[in-house]
Amino acid sequence: MNSQIKSTIERKHYIDWLRVLAFGLLFLFHAWRPFDQFPWHIKNEEQNFMFDLLTIFTHGWRMFLIFLVSGAGTWFALRSRKKAFIMDRIKRLIVPFLFGIILIIPPQRFYEWVMFRDFSGNYFDFLMSYPTQQLGDNMGSSLLLWFGHLGTHLWFLPFLFVMTVIVLPLLNKIQKGRLGFSWLKRLMQSNYGVFILVLPMILVRVLLKPIFSEYTDWADFLIYMLPFLYGFLFMSNPDFINIIKKKTYLFLVVGVISSGYFIYAAFQDPLNIQEYMSPSYSLKHIELSVVSMLIAYSWILFFLGFFAKHMNFKHSILVPANISILPIYVLHQSLIIVFGYYIVGLELGTFTKFIIITFTAIPAAILLYKMIQSNNVMRFLFGMKRKARKKVLVPQRSFVNSQEVQLQPIISVTTTIKQKQDEII
Repeated sequence: MNSQIKSTIERKHYIDWLRVLAFGLLFLFHAWRPFDQFPWHIKNEEQNFMFDLLTIFTHGWRMFLIFLVSGAGTWFALRSRKKAFIMDRIKRLIVPFLFGIILIIPPQRFYEWVMFRDFSGNYFDFLMSYPTQQLGDNMGSSLLLWFGHLGTHLWFLPFLFVMTVIVLPLLNKIQKGRLGFSWLKRLMQSNYGVFILVLPMILVRVLLKPIFSEYTDWADFLIYMLPFLYGFLFMSNPDFINIIKKKTYLFLVVGVISSGYFIYAAFQDPLNIQEYMSPSYSLKHIELSVVSMLIAYSWILFFLGFFAKHMNFKHSILVPANISILPIYVLHQSLIIVFGYYIVGLELGTFTKFIIITFTAIPAAILLYKMIQSNNVMRFLFGMKRKARKKVLVPQRSFVNSQEVQLQPIISVTTTIKQKQDEII
């Protein structure tokens, strides 16, 4: 029992590595989006089959992985914040979302208007009409669709906040040990019982996607909520992670087979993509829902098991990389679109343009992050904690003994590490 309590308290370095992977992939995903055949904010004149393939493959599980990692991070955040948890989530999620709508997102829409709406004015002209245009669009009665319409890629932030608030009573019960999951652990230990948790995902998609077919509407919200809950649940007991580690390569096999089938179906008949995105109640919808949810579930648990087995270690880059994720996430798509608009017009190959976009947007994001990091106002707007003041203690020889002087640096270092870990989650 003591080892189990210790396991749920100690920091899971593999979760930090997995977070870096998930958001790093998101950066690359958006960097190649101008070159696939699917609609996006800016597009290259020529598309490339390989980027179509990458988009179809990664889109099936990338956001599920982010929500799984977010659920795991919420376990640690809820444990350390307690009564201040909701206010902390507002500062971490809602403040950067609102700030992003005002200052970070408009450049994306400006270049989108120039490319696809034949807008010929300057950026100031655009700003004069942009708010009225955006608020005048009809998103229906769904609050969730407004998140994506106003915030583009930042829809994830209010999504995560809303689902956290909705399931918070359940999260509290799980963390306090008031719900028993021994039956689930026994079931997951059987040969294929580990796939029991994919069934609710399939059921939600089959029932709700034909009704709420728009991306990031209620069907997607409830589907994404499930890996978020799973990530939280898996942190509550090390037995879950041990089971997943033993089944890691089973998840890989199922993920490869499911992804291969889905990619074949997508290229064999383009109507399958349409049926997947905007389905009607049909056998094809059931088939694609089963396959797509197997893809999502298998890949995210493969990565979770693989990282738990091989990536549970510290590194000097890990803490600063995790702290930088939120502000770089807020910035990255605008940088990709601003640079990308000019780069796609060059007489170069698609892979060369992709490389140029990536290696201009990444340094720009890091440079801007360094500027944000040094200013407490900007830190607040980008969801970061205030920069702790460095205190230099000069002990007075007549009142402080040698043992106290030696202990002071140790206490200081421990406090700094705790602050950095809290900032990550």
